[in-house]
Amino acid sequence: MNCMQVSRSREKRVLTAAIALGAIVWMTNVFGTPRSAFAQTARRSVQGRVVNANDVPVRSAIVYLSDTRTMTVQTYITQEDGAYSFEQLSPNDDYKLWAQAAGKKSKPKILSSFDDRPIFRVIIRINTGK
Repeated sequence: MNCMQVSRSREKRVLTAAIALGAIVWMTNVFGTPRSAFAQTARRSVQGRVVNANDVPVRSAIVYLSDTRTMTVQTYITQEDGAYSFEQLSPNDDYKLWAQAAGKKSKPKILSSFDDRPIFRVIIRINTGK
């Protein structure tokens, strides 16, 4: 290969790369930011109620939310209506949710990072024996 052929080959690769980059920039401007970039900034929340086997709200239940990646745990104590809420959750982490009341524990629920709902609505049932 002579010097002219190497130079043209390099020019061709640079031109191809420039066209590809231009296409990506144009597509981003036309179609918006790619979903993966959005997912890193969006936040999620989980809210619901803690109820007993008869669907009666459980007051003073402790609701636990554990980030399965960092192992951090948040808690919420329900009021008379049994409601709870956790805000500003990372869309990139999985969470485990459960409640305790009157010495009884609910089955855990898993909130997956693959589920892209911005708000999870979860009813937690505890068999308190009442």
